Amino acid sequence: MDASSTKLVGGIDALSGGILSGWAADLNSEKSISIAIYCNNKLVGSGVAETLRPDLKQANINAGLHGFKLEIDTTALEDNSTLELRELESDIPLETNEFEVGILAPSFWAEAQSVNGNQFLFSVSSNAPIQEKTLEISCDGEVVCEHTINSQNKSVQDHVWLPAKVLDNQNHLLEISIKGVARKLGGAYFTLKPVLTPWMYLKDSHKKPGFMSLPKQADRRYEALHYQLESSVKGNSPIDMKSIVTAHGILVEGYEDRKKFPAFSLPKFDKPKVSIIVPAYNKFELTYHCIASVLLAYNKTSYEVILADDCSTDETSEAESIIENLVVSRNPENLRFLRSCNRATELATGDYIIFLNNDTEVSSFWIDELIEKHKEDETIGLTGSKLLNLDGSMQEAGGIVWGNGQPWNVGRDANPLQPEFNYAREVDYVSGAAMCISKSVWEEVGYFSEELVPCYYEDTDLAFKVRDAGYKTVYVPTSEVVHFEGQSHGTDVTKGLKRYQVVNEKTFRNKWFKAFKHNGKASLENLKIEKDRNIDQRILVIDYASPQPNKDAGSYAAIQEIKLMLSLGFKVTFVPENLAHFGKYTSALQKMGVEVLYAPFYTSMDDVLARRLDEMDAVYITRYYVAEAYLQTIKAKGKKVIFNNADLHFLREMRAALQNGKDDEKLTNALETRVRELRVCNSVDAILTYNATEHAVITSHILDAEKLHITPWVLEEKQPGPSFDEREGIVFLGGFNHTPNVECVEFLAKDIMPLLAKQRPDITLYVYGSNMPDEMKEFECDNIKMVGFAEHLDDVFHNHRVFVAPLLSGAGIKGKVLESMAYGLPTVLTDVAAEGTGLTHGISTLIAEKTEEWVDAIVQLYDDKVLWHKFAENQLTLVESNFSFSKGRDSLRAIFSSVGIYSDRY
Repeated sequence: MDASSTKLVGGIDALSGGILSGWAADLNSEKSISIAIYCNNKLVGSGVAETLRPDLKQANINAGLHGFKLEIDTTALEDNSTLELRELESDIPLETNEFEVGILAPSFWAEAQSVNGNQFLFSVSSNAPIQEKTLEISCDGEVVCEHTINSQNKSVQDHVWLPAKVLDNQNHLLEISIKGVARKLGGAYFTLKPVLTPWMYLKDSHKKPGFMSLPKQADRRYEALHYQLESSVKGNSPIDMKSIVTAHGILVEGYEDRKKFPAFSLPKFDKPKVSIIVPAYNKFELTYHCIASVLLAYNKTSYEVILADDCSTDETSEAESIIENLVVSRNPENLRFLRSCNRATELATGDYIIFLNNDTEVSSFWIDELIEKHKEDETIGLTGSKLLNLDGSMQEAGGIVWGNGQPWNVGRDANPLQPEFNYAREVDYVSGAAMCISKSVWEEVGYFSEELVPCYYEDTDLAFKVRDAGYKTVYVPTSEVVHFEGQSHGTDVTKGLKRYQVVNEKTFRNKWFKAFKHNGKASLENLKIEKDRNIDQRILVIDYASPQPNKDAGSYAAIQEIKLMLSLGFKVTFVPENLAHFGKYTSALQKMGVEVLYAPFYTSMDDVLARRLDEMDAVYITRYYVAEAYLQTIKAKGKKVIFNNADLHFLREMRAALQNGKDDEKLTNALETRVRELRVCNSVDAILTYNATEHAVITSHILDAEKLHITPWVLEEKQPGPSFDEREGIVFLGGFNHTPNVECVEFLAKDIMPLLAKQRPDITLYVYGSNMPDEMKEFECDNIKMVGFAEHLDDVFHNHRVFVAPLLSGAGIKGKVLESMAYGLPTVLTDVAAEGTGLTHGISTLIAEKTEEWVDAIVQLYDDKVLWHKFAENQLTLVESNFSFSKGRDSLRAIFSSVGIYSDRY
């Protein structure tokens, strides 16, 4: 665009909640223009100014199609700075009004909790009294209402009524911000329902289009149907599809006022893994709904359902004639809840017993997730599900018993996706509405306690008995169950069985006073800390993104380091710098017991540090460019910092710059990196490197060897692979986002393989790796197969005969080489590839540098079975002695001890 032919003008109206509004136009053209938004020469946003602004049209600024509302990166804004608009293509600045950024000090935050009808409930908190503030509530970036709060407290619970225009039965991001302030306070996703009538009045319309999806549970029912259909198509489903369809229809219709009970059949297993006990006294419509949900929900674990019928007089008394394969424990006399459950477990044939209230609806994998925690750790005796209310909000994320004996439902009415309530953790108790205990532990602790007959506190008491016997009680958020609270016994504590809630409270407190007396004073503030049981230290782990262990070695290392921290009794709170929830990778961390912080519940790293840094004992940061951004804030709070450099970036860059003659530009960049990296090293309390070479290089610069440590690397035990004769070809593995891997493959394809083809055309190279660019696929030929991403490492290390890694540059330790060692797959390497592994030329590997050396080494190892077995055995010996979990834990314990963070876990 020629500057002489344009007249670029615009205006900035407001910046609020991360949305910049204004206008931009070329007065010499009717066309809308694309703009870039800068703050101190940093790009913070871009977009097209194309919305109609009647005021612009009235002012004769073309046809007025020049307005914009654009989301900008508020984390890149700076205090006392102005915003600048530029034409995107030409980079020509626009003539605009001067607009100064207003920054909200990161002492305010908000929690978006739930939407009930069109009522949006949220809380706003601060480190100081809130006083008067005008809030803006936005839906997908557009402000839909304002609301004023005013309080001398540090936290305010409030609500607004959402306008009808946003209630469209779709998923939307609701966010809270302070008017006139750049940064958002928080938010969450919600499905906004246009029909607010209670389902009991709509159930007759469930077969009409649009109504079946109205209940909050509709998405889980759809998910269950998908899994059941997929299993049926594959031919491995133990459930007949007619029963699945019937169960789905039962759930869609709902339990309210049900008079008809179509028959369906539960699966039949000779030796079920789990026995599900469903206690009931009348109210068959609830029980029927509950068991139908058990059938519909997809689980890989085999189960039986045992109905504990306490002398019901309605259809419950003939339940087995309606539900095929239902096991029934029918009491000879009315035993009430506790004794009825105890008696029913005598019929249980499973290794695990799940108690499930009849006023519940379960979701897919709810059984699998509960059982998986028991399998992972034999010291876990009792697990419990996340309980949800009918409106989709949180009912309970595990339970806490305070120092006065008062029990609380953790997370009550919170957003069910809130990070603080979505990781597996030890708790004081789990609700009997959905909890799982191994049958051996159930028998060891003596069932539910008779002194609590007829009901109430039996679940809390059981958890304390389990802990007293030396086992853990763990909350499992990935097992989700909707609990129609109060449907079984009502809510009035002065009537019926509900009155025993008060009676048994005294019994429980007298019995377990010594166990809970140090549990602190009941308060929402104390809950943030006290909800985590059996925690010695709290570690904040920061990295640039969530680890993806199936895609790169750095991610694998990060996961193992976190596992080591957990084994030391530390609570780990992980935060990716980009604050992105990364689907299954984030969920995997949460299942491990890691609290993961993510948007929109946290709005920036500054927000994270302001809200959570005070509770941390130390901060573990990976990569220098992440550390340098936050070190000042962290050290100002007096927190110890353990810095994992991942690899020594300036060493890797220098090697690359000197690889084929000196590259002056690359060398200059490497020297700049060195300044930044060493500045971080000088500022932290402990430095972790993956090999002795980097250890020595850093020590020579900072002259402080005491704070340098070798990072432990843990290799998991692998299944034995095929024999020498059953393997074929040579193999390389490496993510293509990493430059040394790209250089390595180019060296293989352009130099090594053409020369090898002349001598041994029968040897094929297989190249695996994530994010393989299209130009790399062009290397495919008769003796090179560019495979790409490997779903499982077994495909890489079990199928081929020799692992090759001709790395020319790089730093740190090479995870791909260590994995090959763990699999017992012999290697040919460069010196760079062998660093830190303990491999020695001629003893456990072959080292080659020049192309001819590579060809000779590959042929030698490929053909020599005796040498191949020698290397395989010696590699596994190194793995056992240097890379075991126990050795890694001891190493990490020593590292944390060096900065005053101790653990007595062994």
